[in-house]
Amino acid sequence: MTDQPLSPLDFLHPAPEGWQWVVFHSKPRCEKKIASLQRLRPAKIFLPCLERIHNYDGRTRTNHIPMFTGYVFGMIQKQDRRWFQQNPNVANVIEVVHETSFLHPLRTIALAQQAGLALEVYPDFSPGRKVEIIGGPMKGLEAEVTEIKGKKTLWIRLDLIQQSVAMEIDISYLKLLN
Repeated sequence: MTDQPLSPLDFLHPAPEGWQWVVFHSKPRCEKKIASLQRLRPAKIFLPCLERIHNYDGRTRTNHIPMFTGYVFGMIQKQDRRWFQQNPNVANVIEVVHETSFLHPLRTIALAQQAGLALEVYPDFSPGRKVEIIGGPMKGLEAEVTEIKGKKTLWIRLDLIQQSVAMEIDISYLKLLN
C-alpha cells in the first residue's frame, strides 16, 4: 500500500490486516499538513475539501478549505499510530470502531465530489437545538428548533413568548448556540 491512489474511492474500504481507520483531530489550521504525512509513512489520507472562490482586487483566487474543520480521515498501519500521535500538527488520534458505518458517508462524499456536485456543510439543526437568528427580520431572537420541514422550513419555539411558530427561514440566517 505504498503507491498513492488516484482517487479516495480506491481506498475507502475496510482496512486490511495490520491497518486501521482513524480520525485525526488536528491542531488549528493543520489539516493539510496532516494529509501530507502520507508521504512520510505508509498511510491513506482522505481530506474532503470545499472549493471557495474569492475576488481580490480584480483577481480571482480559488481556495480549497477542509470540509470538516479540525478533522482528517486516514487508514494507517497499526504500528504507526504512535508516530502520527506524536506529530506536532495532530491533537489526537481517534480510533474508528465501526468501519462500515464510518466509511459509508465518506464514500458518499467522495462519489459526490468525483461527480462534480457542489457540497456544503451545515450545522446540525436537529429538534431541541438552540439557535440564534443572525439575519433577516427576526435577527437577534433566540429560538429552539422543534421540527424540520424540508430544506429551509423550521418549526421553532420562540423563548420570549413560549409559543411555537412555523417560520420559513434561510438556514444561513441561523447560528447554533451551545
